Amino acid sequence: MRKLYILIFVFCTCFVSLSSGQSSKIKANNIVKFSAFPNPVNQGKLTITTFNTNEKEVTIYNVLGKRVFAHKFSVNKKQLDVSHINAGIYIMKIIEGDKVATKKLIIK
Repeated sequence: MRKLYILIFVFCTCFVSLSSGQSSKIKANNIVKFSAFPNPVNQGKLTITTFNTNEKEVTIYNVLGKRVFAHKFSVNKKQLDVSHINAGIYIMKIIEGDKVATKKLIIK
């Protein structure tokens, strides 16, 4: 039984290491002055702000990993209409150049 636990532990450790190892060119969670508000979203409008005007891609995924929203923009502040997305908990991913940030997003 102990060998089974050790095997499961090793498998999980390897899986987490492999799945969290993003491309060496992408740096995780270091977009300068990134914010998304309001969170929770309750009026169907979500505002994204960052420090610079580099092109950004915002993608929102449901808890099953299905993409439900995607938008690209090149300003440092953008209001997005997410009123068509059902209420629930989502993962928002923002890519800006070689940087990426993720946040939990709640839509009411």
